[in-house]
Amino acid sequence: MQASLVTDDTINKKDNSPVTVGDYSVQALVIHFISDAFPEYPFVAEEDAKTLAENPNVKESVLKMVKTYIPEMTESSLLETISKGGDGLKNRGKRWWTLDPIDGTLGFLRRDQYAIALALMEDDKPILGILGCPSLPITKDAKEKGCILIGVKGEGSYIRTLDSETETKISVSDKSDPKQAVFTESFVSRGYAHELNKGVVDRLQVQTEPLRIDSQCKYAMVARGDSDVYLRLSSLDYKECIWDHAAGDIIVQEAGGHVVDFNNTPLDYSKGTKLTNNVGIVCTNRKLFAPVLAALPKDLSNPSV
Repeated sequence: MQASLVTDDTINKKDNSPVTVGDYSVQALVIHFISDAFPEYPFVAEEDAKTLAENPNVKESVLKMVKTYIPEMTESSLLETISKGGDGLKNRGKRWWTLDPIDGTLGFLRRDQYAIALALMEDDKPILGILGCPSLPITKDAKEKGCILIGVKGEGSYIRTLDSETETKISVSDKSDPKQAVFTESFVSRGYAHELNKGVVDRLQVQTEPLRIDSQCKYAMVARGDSDVYLRLSSLDYKECIWDHAAGDIIVQEAGGHVVDFNNTPLDYSKGTKLTNNVGIVCTNRKLFAPVLAALPKDLSNPSV
């Protein structure tokens, strides 16, 4: 499916991030089927129908793709379904969903790692997280690609292949020596992300190479113990989107890890689409949390110091 969705039909949003046929198609499919099962829970999702409506070529490709799964879908019902991604901003209620239909679009376009990230929120906190990672093997040595990670509040985190209902419980690593920690970071550095990681790595005298991977697959790698630390801070001016973190947040925490911001404050999903009350992301196992937090730069405007 990934190959069929990687086309020249790509829209660049105001922040220059790309939106593909895949982004819109997945958002339409997820909202359609989940709304059928849980009509009382609204969505806060990444993509908006207005942008799609203004790009007829992309709209036509999205409709064609969605109709292969929902034959009765029309152009108007497609736009209506995608627009439901903003319903939760008007009336969230006690429970609501947040969705990133394709997290890691650059990785998706490279036919590399990406994730479909869905979280169920209760009182503005994630209680269920699902990461569908179609290009990520269930273990680092597995040849077959594709896995799904699931975290449920109070019940732990689990992993399964795409074609099996058998789930295996996962946990973060128990590594305690910062020098042996594996840091996870994006392939492409937005702002000073790589500079920040290097500064922390140097202060901790880390001896291992970073694991570079796109999307919330970074959370997946920490949750299942393939890496130990994931830090994120693009710039002081940038505020993270809630759908980029909610699913990974609870999956790591239910796997025994720790997810907070640079001020050791839990992520606050109550302020709209952005984590406006948070600065940066710190995601680690429990044993490395204190030394990693202590190694963060004191002056975030100069992260290498």
